[in-house]
This record gives sequence, structure tokens and C-alpha cells, in this order.
Amino acid sequence: MMRSLFGRGKKKPEPRGQSAGESIRDARVGDVVVVQGLDLDYDEVYFLVENLHRYGGNGIIWYELVLADAEKKVWLEWVDDGGELYVTATDDRTPVAPSAIGLTDADLMTLDEEHSIANYVTVDGVQYFYRNSFEAFYFKDNQAVGEGFYLWDLLSEDGQRTLSVSKFEGMPFEAHFSESLSPDDIILYPGERLERRNR
Repeated sequence: MMRSLFGRGKKKPEPRGQSAGESIRDARVGDVVVVQGLDLDYDEVYFLVENLHRYGGNGIIWYELVLADAEKKVWLEWVDDGGELYVTATDDRTPVAPSAIGLTDADLMTLDEEHSIANYVTVDGVQYFYRNSFEAFYFKDNQAVGEGFYLWDLLSEDGQRTLSVSKFEGMPFEAHFSESLSPDDIILYPGERLERRNR
């Protein structure tokens, strides 16, 4: 679908980037996003924003964009920390059991109880340092009512990768990996937003 909208020979849309005062903060369902720096194969792919989810917990609000084209999917998460924008991305949201990467439930409980950023776990030779753990809420499609879960956040020693472990009630522990990106690697284009169609 996106290839037909932005195929070869067609004029590309003007980006709503920093020059226009907009960024990933302004993304909405129906917008179009280019993600650079995650995978060279994605640098020229125009992704449609399919979903916008909100998370909250421990005084922090952050967002997840689900991006898709005809063949690929990318998940972007971003948080505005006092005016500084932090972005992570992954093209694989398949949940991983913590036991598959050498983490036990007891390890997670110890991280939570000690609450020390000196603690770390090693996965495939990479050290991930504990950053925080807390109860959070997931607001699907940015709705008003959310679902509670517990979250552990860990960051690789070089600051380039994150490891997040979540536990929803009645569900097993799930681990996900993502990569840090510069906000400048995210290019936002005008799209047919849902609110425009609903007017």
C-alpha cells in the first residue's frame, strides 16, 4: 500500500520534521514515518502509523508507535524526559521467556528488591544494567482506561540497547529487546489521520 502511495517517480511528501517544529511527539495514527539507523533495509521504507499506545508509571508517560508497510513492521517507543527525547525501536516484538536468556524469576525479584543500578545481567555477552522496576499501565490505542503490569528496565553498558521485562496479571514474564535511536533518525510525514477522517 505505501509503495503505491510513495512509489518511484512520484513526488515525496514534505516532512513534518524539526524544521516545521514537529517530531515523533506529534505522530498520530494515519501518519507516515521513515526510520533510519535501525536497519539499512528500512532507510527508504515509508511506514504507516497503525497504532499509538500510551504507557504510564512511576511518574513517567511514554508512547509506542506500531508502524507497518506491506511486508515489515517496526515498533517505536519514545519518552520526553524534561524536554529531552529518548527513542527506541525494534522490528521483532516476539516475546522471549526470561529463562531463554538466562534470567530466572528469582533474578528479577532480586533486581526489584535491591533496586541498585550497579546490578546487571549478561545476555549473549552483553551486560544490561538495571535502571528501574515499577508498576505501570498500558493504555491500548491511547484510551482512557489502562491495564496494569509490572516492568523491569535494563540498559546495555554502551547505552545502545534496552532489555525490558514485563509481567501482566495471569500472563508469563516476557522479555523484549530494542535499540536506541536518535530522534533525528525519525522522519515524520503528513498522513491521513483518523481524526481528520472522523470529522
